[in-house]
Amino acid sequence: MRLAIAYYRVSTKRQGRSHLGLDAQQAAIAAYCAANGYALLHEIQEVKSTRKHRPGLQEALATCMALKATLIVARLDRLGRDVEEVAHNVKLSVDIVVTDNPHANRFTIHILAAVAEEQRRTIGENTRAALQAAKQKGKKLGKHGKKLAKKNKRDADAFAKTVLPVIKAFATEGITSVRAIATELNKRNVPTFRAGAQWHATSVQNLMCRVKINGR
Repeated sequence: MRLAIAYYRVSTKRQGRSHLGLDAQQAAIAAYCAANGYALLHEIQEVKSTRKHRPGLQEALATCMALKATLIVARLDRLGRDVEEVAHNVKLSVDIVVTDNPHANRFTIHILAAVAEEQRRTIGENTRAALQAAKQKGKKLGKHGKKLAKKNKRDADAFAKTVLPVIKAFATEGITSVRAIATELNKRNVPTFRAGAQWHATSVQNLMCRVKINGR
């Protein structure tokens, strides 16, 4: 039987006391271990207080290396909130499983982290732009709308570039039709440009056309 270390993270001390979100992580990891023949040796819970200081995660990784165990987390963002942090962790000599995307390997974990970061950046910039537009007075809405449309196009082009390597990786698995690609993107929880939306054949086709038109 394979050995595993579980790592759980909640975002605030209040969540840590109330187990908000923790029960779901524990249930997902327990179910995965039971279904895939893992013996769960140790569970490490961390209440995240700062962005970079994660002693619990470092303890979990070190324990995995010492025991030759697999690190299991419920979601990708438990490994880090930016590409740099996730990339550092997946480069270590530790096997990592993300239960909501169990087929992801080191390469795809890195790409998914990049896609998620680009989505967060885009949402944040669009939100700030909308707030700024609401505060501005005496300017024509049409002029601002054109500027915002151009910015949205640039953001969509950049986002498409981050998803393209994922789609190319699918091709090596024989997943080539836009409908099959959309199904696989949803299955692997790859975020769309618009938060909360699902991938469809048309959105995949539009993304591929966007990449082609812009020479990427």
